[in-house]
Parts: sequence; structure tokens; C-alpha cells
Amino acid sequence: MENVAVEQLTPAVRQTESIIKADGVSLSFGDVKALEDVSINVGQSEVVTIVGPSGAGKSTFLRCLNLLTTPDRGHIAIEGKLIFNDALMLNKRDLRDVRRKLGMVFQRFHLFPHLTALENVTLAMLDAGIATRDEAVETATGLLERVGLLKRALAPAPRLSGGEQQRVAIARALAMRPRALLFDEPTSALDPEASREVLSVMKELAQQGTTMVVVTHEMKFALNVSDRILFMEAGKAIETGTSQDMFYRAKSPRARAFFAQALDHMDT
Repeated sequence: MENVAVEQLTPAVRQTESIIKADGVSLSFGDVKALEDVSINVGQSEVVTIVGPSGAGKSTFLRCLNLLTTPDRGHIAIEGKLIFNDALMLNKRDLRDVRRKLGMVFQRFHLFPHLTALENVTLAMLDAGIATRDEAVETATGLLERVGLLKRALAPAPRLSGGEQQRVAIARALAMRPRALLFDEPTSALDPEASREVLSVMKELAQQGTTMVVVTHEMKFALNVSDRILFMEAGKAIETGTSQDMFYRAKSPRARAFFAQALDHMDT
């Protein structure tokens, strides 16, 4: 019975400190409503995945969380500090600080092609002034080892495979010591083998307590690694719940159909 009690308390403990809280985030492009009153609350060490059909607004909402895309209305707070509402406009310095707290990993790797893997990771730290060159190299070396690429540290970016480049991108995001990582379809440009390599790194990060928000079409990852899943469609948050609840006990008809189809594909 004691073990059961601990398991039941774990989700509540994980959510005691809110890292990212967004309420009523909305955005329109002309007459098209890209987002309509979407909300999320991500606790420390939580992994929240955002799933849904193409065009659901998943990536747009993710980009709103660190203000790469500015919503029309709503409220967004990082660690309890308001960074966006209808009247708040951050200056460039504050905006930079926000983005340092939320490391972003994109679909495309965006590495500098003229730099090595090691240099790609150290550059951000040096530009931000958060480390000396020796400190940056030490940190970057440790992070490349963490993502399984220490032996490729001196390889120019173009000579890295797609999966290796994405793992360098993850190391680069971690180098900024973010409070959370945002992943925007990190495996969509990769072949199955490279996808497995990247997902393995992400799973390890999750096990180490890294706070993560992941837009993904990788349903096995969503089921096995997520603490919670947000299902979106047509710019709206349709339903949210634990991974088990969403895959096996979703309440809305649209979510039930989506996850039933995902489970069918996993079985084939």
C-alpha cells in the first residue's frame, strides 16, 4: 500500500512549481483563427506533449509560449512571471531572457554549417556571455557526451547525419541552462533510425527530470514518456489528460477517434 500511495502522489508533486502557464491564448491571421483560447500549465519536470491532426495549431501555440509568435490575446507566465498579456510589451532584453529560459529545438536543425558540432554548442553561451571560452568548451563537451556525440565534436556540421545534427541542436539548447525545453516536431525531418536516436535522447532527458513541451507525431513517445497530453484540433484545445487517459479513456469523440487510430498504427 505504501508504494501505491507514493505513485498516487507523484503527479501532484511534479506540478507544485509551475514553469509555463498559458491561459486563453488566441491568434488570428486575418479572418483565420489559428488559435482560440488555448491554455496549458506545465509543472517542473513534467513532459507535456501536444498532438493533433495537421493544421491544428500545435506548432503555432508552441511558438507563442516563448513569444517567437506573438498572440493577439491571453496570458503567458514563466515561473510565475507574466511575460505576455493584452497590454504587456516586452523590450528586446526581456524577450531575450525569456527565450533563454525556454530552449527551443526546431524541426530543422539550424546549425551553422561553417562550424563544428562543438563550436555550434559553445557559440550561444559565448554570445550570451554566460561562460568564458574555457567554460563553454567544457560545458559543450559534457553535453555532446550526454547526447552521444563526443566522438563527433570536431566534425563540421554538414558532415553530421540528420539525427546527429538534431542531437547537436538539443545540446545547444541545453547549453543555455533553460528551465524548460520546447520541441517542435523534432523528428519530422529524420529517417526512422535517426528518429529513434533523437527520441532516445529525449526520453533520457525526461527521465532526468527535464521539463519539456513536445509537439510531435510520435505516438509511442507520447504514450510512453508523456506525463500529460494536450490534444488540439482547428486551433482549439479539445482535451487534456494523462497519457493513459487520453489514449484509452478520452472523453471527446474526436480525441477518442484520433487516439484509437494511433493505437491501431502502433499495433501494425
